[in-house]
Amino acid sequence: MTRSRAGSPPQGDEPGDPVSPDGAGPWIGVPRYREVRVIADGGTSHIIECEDTELGRRIAIKTARRDADASPRVQEMLRREARLTGQLEHPNIVPIYDAGVDARGGRYYVMRLLSQPTLETVLGKLAAGEPDILADYSIGRLLTDFLQVCRAVDYANSCGVIHCDLKPANILLGRYGEVLVVDWGLAFDQRDQTGLRGGTPGYMAPEQLDPRARLDARTDVFALGVMLYEILSLHSPFDADSDADVQALLRDYAAGEWGPPPPGRLRTIAVPREIEEICMCALDPDPAGRFATAGEMARGIEAAFFGHARLP
Repeated sequence: MTRSRAGSPPQGDEPGDPVSPDGAGPWIGVPRYREVRVIADGGTSHIIECEDTELGRRIAIKTARRDADASPRVQEMLRREARLTGQLEHPNIVPIYDAGVDARGGRYYVMRLLSQPTLETVLGKLAAGEPDILADYSIGRLLTDFLQVCRAVDYANSCGVIHCDLKPANILLGRYGEVLVVDWGLAFDQRDQTGLRGGTPGYMAPEQLDPRARLDARTDVFALGVMLYEILSLHSPFDADSDADVQALLRDYAAGEWGPPPPGRLRTIAVPREIEEICMCALDPDPAGRFATAGEMARGIEAAFFGHARLP
């Protein structure tokens, strides 16, 4: 249903045993952090669960893959991601605790250890009809969680940071109502006009396909619209067999040659008409037709579903 840039199931030995992705012993080589297991193995980086021996807690460290160590681009990506994310202090944005250079001379940064399921996992289980998930994740709970995502994105955008890779795989949902937006590696910084153009097909706004186009808060609003569509329908508005097909579909949409149906037609739950309208507004291929900010979108959802705010 959704597409992810990277990630794999946890692996490794029993807690307390240092483990590296290639089995060659400790990976970070920083005495303070005792390695436990590999949590995720991405295209250019690993995320490793470690014990912080100073504070006696488990944390996660993101560092470059060994075969990517020598790449200045990968090292700069990690440095930039750590600095940019570390500057975003918000309860719904993953906190950064430390950053530095490891024993191999590679960049790393330390963040909160995240064991929560992703929104992608939850939506997949809802689509499969798993009873426990159906009982735990009502449409009201999902929209409440989604509002937290909108507020985190609105805050980041107000700081001049555009996430550019918002998707269910980058939203973590805790059992006590915690919601965290993670993976800011592709973020565009409006303050100095820097960033890595890219994203995940199916969630990228049409302007992200044009290297000359200007990116702003409405770029993230589009991705939020895709996620809201999936919450309401359990289907992607831009579903196709390959990334190239998704991009072609998105270009047709931007040209006015095609459009997804309202999400309420794809699921048996009753979707308020106002929520559908908010979703389709956020998905407008023309940035001028979308909500100006994620906060404006959130206020519309509050008014339509919870009835304690006025529609924008």
